[in-house]
Amino acid sequence: MQAIYARQSVDKKDSISIESQIEECKKKINKNESYEIFSDKGYSGKSVKNRPEFQRMMTEVKQGNVSRIIIYKYDRISRSLYDFINMQREFEKYNTDLVSVNEQFDTSTTQGKAMVSILMTFAEMERETIQQRVEDNYYSRGEKGFYLGGYAPFGYEKIETQLNGKKTYTFKIKKDESRILEKMYKDYLNGMSLNAIARELNEKKVPTRQNRPWSSNAVSRMLKSPIHVKANADIYNYLLGIGATMNNSIEDYKGVKGCYVYGKVSKRKGSKFVNLKNDYVTLGLHDGIIDADVWLSVRNIFAQRKGHSNIGTGSLTWLQGLMKCGCGYNYYIKKYKARSKNNKTVYRYLYCRGRRYKTCPHSKKMVPVETIENIVKEALFKRLNELKEIKQSSVVKDSPEINELKIELSKTDEEIKNLLSAVAKGNSITIEYINQRIVELDREKNEILEEITRLQLEEQNGNADKLDIENIIKDWDNYNTEIKKQIAKAVIKVIEIADGKVDIKFF
Repeated sequence: MQAIYARQSVDKKDSISIESQIEECKKKINKNESYEIFSDKGYSGKSVKNRPEFQRMMTEVKQGNVSRIIIYKYDRISRSLYDFINMQREFEKYNTDLVSVNEQFDTSTTQGKAMVSILMTFAEMERETIQQRVEDNYYSRGEKGFYLGGYAPFGYEKIETQLNGKKTYTFKIKKDESRILEKMYKDYLNGMSLNAIARELNEKKVPTRQNRPWSSNAVSRMLKSPIHVKANADIYNYLLGIGATMNNSIEDYKGVKGCYVYGKVSKRKGSKFVNLKNDYVTLGLHDGIIDADVWLSVRNIFAQRKGHSNIGTGSLTWLQGLMKCGCGYNYYIKKYKARSKNNKTVYRYLYCRGRRYKTCPHSKKMVPVETIENIVKEALFKRLNELKEIKQSSVVKDSPEINELKIELSKTDEEIKNLLSAVAKGNSITIEYINQRIVELDREKNEILEEITRLQLEEQNGNADKLDIENIIKDWDNYNTEIKKQIAKAVIKVIEIADGKVDIKFF
């Protein structure tokens, strides 16, 4: 049997179609022998592995059913020299000839094999050049803020615009979806799990951008993406801190526009938006939806759940950091496993740090953590029911004034850093002047920090956010330790425990 193989990556005006390739190949068919057509449309010549018709043809070759393969050009069957050499070995093994309509080389001779190898080398070089050109264009467009393709993110619709005189696309806020997005952030801050948020969205029949059901992973990616954030100086420093290469200067981060994250998936370490060491960040043309401090608070919760902060015994109870002994020392947790082989229970007990120094005068009887948690939980629920609203101090929107001060702070830090690097290269005279400037900058830095703190405290006192107390009480048992801890710290000042008595002081 003879075989005709045709391939076309994409339809282009200057490329020969699958149908035309087949018609040209038919002219080479031996009329006294049957033939079968194998064609892969929409498949790259980069690799032979993912082409279904090519693989089916090779199965026929290995079964000894193919005497001759006819192709329009050698680069139709492969653009990889490595693949072509391995392919040619298979053809020789099963006595299969390879014939090209456009390249008249006899692959049965040494000269013919050499010419085909040279031809395939140029085909592979052409493919790699095209690939590099496409990649360079992608990064160039990303750096300038051009739309990089794909769906419009949830919360937006795609609209056409102009950038530097060239057509591109940007995003326009969709009010209905933006309200849903804002609620997702609020729910997560108030302790709802990713699964619970996804379940609620599915129950309300809210579609994802790809019209698929919501999952915890889809919600997680949505909450971590900086595409929605009103990017200010804090966002710049945060993304820079997790490794991103920033295409814009910090002065551009005014708390208005959202950010693109782009880079090679193959070089990415871990999930997207977590480690940006091999990624780039560019300010988009679109307005953000989520306030910077809300976005950062959500990222902080993700970090806590991954164990990046508040690690150690803090993960053993939601009361950690609030409990003090009457002697003044904090309590920490000791764990004990049941001695029975059939009992795998882990018991938790409070232990006063003052005992280490033999300064605690109170009873040495260790109190079960569960006992204190139940007492505090009852008192906490009673207190929550008394409150109409409490303050979430971690979610306070920065004013433009504070954002400008943070930009100045970053610029001052950068100048100090550069001056410190210059010290090693200077002589005694220049070092003296450099040191004077560093002292002056350090003083300016402290003044900026004091002013930021003062303004934040003023704004914080005037903006208390409401907690959904009813849902907190209802869903308490479904919350993880970190969420319970945040709620407790927002209401409880300290818990004093001594000689069997528990004294809870609320704000």
